[in-house]
Amino acid sequence: MGLQPHSQAPWPARSVRNAYWIFCLVLLVGMIGMLAVGGQPDPIGSSQVLDGPWRFRPGDNPAWADPRTDDRSWDRVTLPYRPDVHDGDVGIPGYLDGWRARGHPQLEGYGWYRKQVTLPPHGDLVLVGPPAVDDGYEMFWDGRPLGGIGRLSGSPQLGVTRPKIVSLPASSGAHTAVLAIRAFMQPGAGRDGQSGGLRTLPVLATAVQGEALYRAQWYRTIAGYIAEAVEPAAMLVLAVIALVAAPRLPRPAFARWLALALLASGCLRLGNAIIAWTDLLSQSELGWQNGVVFGPLSKWAWTIAWNHWTDGRDRRLISWTALAAGLALVASALADSPLMAGAGRALFALCLVAIAVRIVRRGDRKWLVLTAMALTAVFLFPADLSTLGVPGIWFPFNIGVSRSQYAYALALPLLAYLLAAAQRLDTAPATT
Repeated sequence: MGLQPHSQAPWPARSVRNAYWIFCLVLLVGMIGMLAVGGQPDPIGSSQVLDGPWRFRPGDNPAWADPRTDDRSWDRVTLPYRPDVHDGDVGIPGYLDGWRARGHPQLEGYGWYRKQVTLPPHGDLVLVGPPAVDDGYEMFWDGRPLGGIGRLSGSPQLGVTRPKIVSLPASSGAHTAVLAIRAFMQPGAGRDGQSGGLRTLPVLATAVQGEALYRAQWYRTIAGYIAEAVEPAAMLVLAVIALVAAPRLPRPAFARWLALALLASGCLRLGNAIIAWTDLLSQSELGWQNGVVFGPLSKWAWTIAWNHWTDGRDRRLISWTALAAGLALVASALADSPLMAGAGRALFALCLVAIAVRIVRRGDRKWLVLTAMALTAVFLFPADLSTLGVPGIWFPFNIGVSRSQYAYALALPLLAYLLAAAQRLDTAPATT
């Protein structure tokens, strides 16, 4: 028995699909424009990058902010400024090795940096804070707190380091001051051997130069996560389209599960932009919601959606296996168990392989569907692909764009096409 026509009036599939494609194109053009703006070099000019010798000490003591503190016994570290060295995520220039690569390979928690700074003889001066620190910091100028990024006192609440600018006291003549930076790296975060503390340097500048640098750093920060906001918007719109179209399609369950998969994936990606741009989420909160909720939910929903593209005796078995895989991922996040996480991902992969075999055997538009499924696998299994040596990030316009973001950009228009194509199947004459 073939697909049967539905009694409801057909929805304007082609018009909606074309409108969605135009919407995606507008988002893409805007995103490319933001990448081009954010990837410009920092306007350092005559500003003073505070590179060179610093003093460093692991641990935490509020007295270390005092300029009278004797730091001659502290580690002497040289922090170079090399604008051609970038981080492997956003593309931040002047990226440094952290304290783990500078004699403290096991250090987590607190560490202090101190540097004596010579000020120019005149001018309104500002300090542009380091835009990359593992994972938060506070600055002190001659013992006076200047603020920082994240809450370090008590129970630390940390997000992603963002641009920061503060005004310095006016100087009547050339003199020196002591800049102290209290840094904190989240314990148990699974960092590498280069992590810890300052990953970029603060900059001393006039007010005009500092504002220009601060603005450029924010453009880069926005560009670095713009895809994490733009693509969820496209996912939300396509999810609404799928829900509206579902009653008129021969595969209403596919459309509904696709909507859930898109919403879960959108929330998963949007959290990265929220934590990078605002204080609404902390690292621990983002890790919990992605590891316990949106990560397992997205894998489960995508698997069930593809499971409803065709009929088959194994559909129920795959559904129950996918549920078990999702629960394994939740348990692995709660128990911090890499073994359970690997088992859950392996079960999801087996489910998708079984679905792909079924589609090859008796699915319609099989090559388009298999292409969409392959793109799905790219953003569902990022860690596994990286383990296999597949590059995880590229840098168009000097801004990092991840493999998953490319996969979403290709998958969303294709999924819109599949929804529209299903409408044509629905209105086709029934066959036996």
